[in-house]
This record gives sequence, C-alpha cells and structure tokens, in this order.
Amino acid sequence: MKALLKEISEGERCELDGWLNASEQNRNFFESLHSEMYLKKAVGDHNRLLRDAGWKQIKRKTVEVRSRKIRLQVYRVAAAIIFPLMLGGFIWYMMGSVEKRSGLPLAHQEIKVGGSKAVVTLSTGERVALFGDTTVCVNDGLSTMINQQDTLNFMKNNDVVVAENSYTVIEIPRGGEYIVRLEDGTVVYLNSESELRMPVHFGSEERLVWLKGEAYFSVKHENKRRFIVRTDRADVSVLGTEFGVRAYSGEKEFLTTLVKGRVEVKSENNVHRIVPGEQAKVDNTGNIAVTKVNTDEFVAWKVGRIVFTDARLEDIMNELQRWYDFNVFYASSELKELRFSMDIVKYKEVSEIFDLMEKIRRASFEVNGNNVILK
Repeated sequence: MKALLKEISEGERCELDGWLNASEQNRNFFESLHSEMYLKKAVGDHNRLLRDAGWKQIKRKTVEVRSRKIRLQVYRVAAAIIFPLMLGGFIWYMMGSVEKRSGLPLAHQEIKVGGSKAVVTLSTGERVALFGDTTVCVNDGLSTMINQQDTLNFMKNNDVVVAENSYTVIEIPRGGEYIVRLEDGTVVYLNSESELRMPVHFGSEERLVWLKGEAYFSVKHENKRRFIVRTDRADVSVLGTEFGVRAYSGEKEFLTTLVKGRVEVKSENNVHRIVPGEQAKVDNTGNIAVTKVNTDEFVAWKVGRIVFTDARLEDIMNELQRWYDFNVFYASSELKELRFSMDIVKYKEVSEIFDLMEKIRRASFEVNGNNVILK
C-alpha cells in the first residue's frame, strides 16, 4: 500500500520488488490493486463512492502505522484490499455472465502507450521481469545487476570465474523499451521487440554482444578490446562510438546508422567502414550499400520521438504497432502506399497520431479494442 501511496522507503521498496520479481503473477496482481480501470469495471460506477472511501481509510491506517515493519503492513493492507477485490471480482464475473446471456459485447482490450519493461534471462535460466518504476538487485552467483528506474546496470566482477557458455539475455516485448549499462560502461538503448544477448563477463580480447531487433549503442572507448555487435545479417565492429543498429528479422534490410566515431560493417560478402552521417544497408544477399542520411530520423526513438520522412503508411503502422501493441487491417492495398512525413512524441496517445494522419491525408482510422482498421 505504501508503494501505491508513494510513501515507501528505499528498504521497503527493495523488499517489495523482490516479491514482485518472483513471478509475473505477483506483478500482475500488484498492478491490478491500483488499477482504477479494473475497479471501475469490477464494481461499476454505482460503487465508486464506497471504493473511494475505502481507499481513504486504508491510506489513514497506513500513515498511522508507518513505523512498523513492512511485513505487518503488507498483511494488514492485504486484508483490507483482498476482500473488496474478491467482492469486486465476483460482481465483475456476474456482470460478465449477464452480458453473455444478454448478447451485449464484452469490454475490448485498449491500445496503451508503451513504457519501460524488459525480461532478463540469467545464466541460471531464471527469468526476471523488470519495470521502469522498480529498484531491485539481481545476483545469479556470477554477476550482479541493479535495476533502477528505466536502466539495468551490470556491475563488473573480476574475481568470478565464468564458463564460456554463460550468457545473459535481455528481451524487450512489444510496447516496451529499456536502457542497459554494460559492465564496461557502454550504454545500450533497446527498442520494442528486441533482444540483446551477452556473455556474463566480457573476455580480455573483445566485447561481443548479439542483437535481434533495434538498439542504439554508446560504446565506451577502449584501445585494446573492440566492441562487436553480431546480428543474423552482419557484424558491426568499433573501438568507441555512437551508432544505431536495426536488425528485425521480418525486414528486408539491416541498417547501421553512425552518429559519432567510425564503425566497420562486415557481412559474408563485403566489408565497409562508414563515417558520421552515413548509413550502411545490408540486403539478404550480404551486399552492403552506404548512403548519406539524416541520422536523427533513424535514432530519434531513443529520446522519445518517432520520425518519418516520406514514409509508406504500411511501414509507419508497422513501427507504431511495435510501440503501441495493436493489430492493423487495411480495407485496400492502395492505402499501404500513402506517404507521410511526421515528427511525433512517442508517448502520445495513439488516437492523437491517428487524428493527425487523418488531417494530413485521406485515410480513416477505425479503432475497435486493440484492432485498427484503415479505410
């Protein structure tokens, strides 16, 4: 309850985070406790005043016992909350039964703005769910990770002997993003539907990571160890620089966009070095083409913007789908070829983006739950 009221201490937060990260079920249950939408659906508008009064009473009791241990607080708060939720769940179930019998449509899933979330698979095989509003320390015996706000920090440990096949994997789901600070100081911004795999500790000769999806790398410079990003299509090798890599499996081209420094892009057939302002495209045959680009268009996502320049509507919708996690359907194939140029804040409600696009071009967006139909 203290977490819900923003009155939790750092120590209590760590203990609570340990329980939240024990399972996805714990996290989902916790989020449901302070979801106004859940309560509204569960007990209806008729019970809103009773619910608000209950929250105020719980808050008063929580403040009065602030000095007691968090375990006692959790037990008391749970007792105060679980009964109303059980009652609300029963009412919600009965309401759903009435809707089914009456033929009325049930509530649809809504399109939500994405946020900071990730799943980490440790070298032991254990999976830990991370969220941008938690602080938690994770240790698998070989490495230590500290999650704080929207960043996962890997701590360096030179005293541990690590097997060669020991890896850590970070997965970003649809509608997610995360920042990872590696043990060498390199910072990686991971976009939606991406995966980063790395050894528990880097070797003495190179710093090698594997990427699926999209990421922006700010590599810590080292004279002796090159930093290598390996993908299914090509490798990107540097000593220290900033660049973006896009390597989604369903897309035709692999892209490396250089912002600072120099990088080497190597496929099975070719090797190219690029300079800032250039982009290397690798096709499915391994051929590399280098062009001058506006780098901001390709890496703005890491600072909360999505930029499109004369882009096809289908490509735009594919990008928005990853972030907002919805399904899209087209009334005609011609709609896919409409072109737009936009610079939008990625944390806007998607309805605002659809409204803007309707004003720019003749396209109509119909939203039904988390399905979008273009007409």
